[in-house]
Amino acid sequence: MKIDRLLSIVIMLLNRKRVTAKELAEHFEVSIRTIQRDIESINMAGIPIVSYRGQYGGYGLLENYKIDKNFLSHSEHRLLVTALEGINKVYEDRDFASIIEKLTYIKNISQSIDAFSSDDRIIMDFSPWFFPEGLKYKINNLKKSILEKNLIEFSYIDLNGNTTNRTVEPAVLALKLSQWYLYGFCRLRQDFRLFKITRIRNLTLTNEEFKRRKHDYPFNFSFPQEHEIKIKLKFDQRALHNLDNYFELDKLDFNEDGYIYAIVECAESEWVYSMILSFGDSVEIIEPKHIRKIIKDQAKKVFEKY
Repeated sequence: MKIDRLLSIVIMLLNRKRVTAKELAEHFEVSIRTIQRDIESINMAGIPIVSYRGQYGGYGLLENYKIDKNFLSHSEHRLLVTALEGINKVYEDRDFASIIEKLTYIKNISQSIDAFSSDDRIIMDFSPWFFPEGLKYKINNLKKSILEKNLIEFSYIDLNGNTTNRTVEPAVLALKLSQWYLYGFCRLRQDFRLFKITRIRNLTLTNEEFKRRKHDYPFNFSFPQEHEIKIKLKFDQRALHNLDNYFELDKLDFNEDGYIYAIVECAESEWVYSMILSFGDSVEIIEPKHIRKIIKDQAKKVFEKY
């Protein structure tokens, strides 16, 4: 596309002092006359390109217009590219891929963006160990519905296993701890709701457009302070294989009695119950008593199934 070629020419000029028409024509596999027309278009767009004559001639950006390519240090640039690559693994998007490609080109990194080099001291991968193809399909379609402001319909399974049919005005896609969420206005509940995407079934994109609502409060993952509780947990050594998924080991109390103690301050929710249950019989709730009872009742239901 012409617009992509024009942008790439600007990037090349930002990165180099001079580029000849012949070099540009060979790079983009077009005629020199086409490059000359492209230069005229870029100038008309307000980006000043100067033509230099002589042995070291060619095209170049007006000196005062140039952005210093050392605006980002090499380590800052590499870290930024690494972070974008990590996000792109869990959110495959052409815009992300394009940004990575442009950043790589601007810094004149010769190796492939997928290659491992001596500068790659940090690797970021935000994707879960198992990433179902159906989830990518949902994410891409939800992004489309947000951009085009189209209503979506789906059936949703809540934490208690109940299924309801929802019509939602999608607003935000959110990624937290390798889990994707959709934030939007639910017409069934007549309020903004957060939906875990893996619990969405039968997703349908409609052709019905909606008008964006003004948010009464900004979106975030935090919970109201009044719902926070303090839980004291006692783990035996068998829990170590899973503890670091939820706690900083340095902040745990490795007691002389052989047990590991943790104090958790968090919002009480089904997630907390499922986290505790994931440790099986290698954890005991010391306090509060009502959480002990909830976990005891849920464990009893599991036992009765078998």
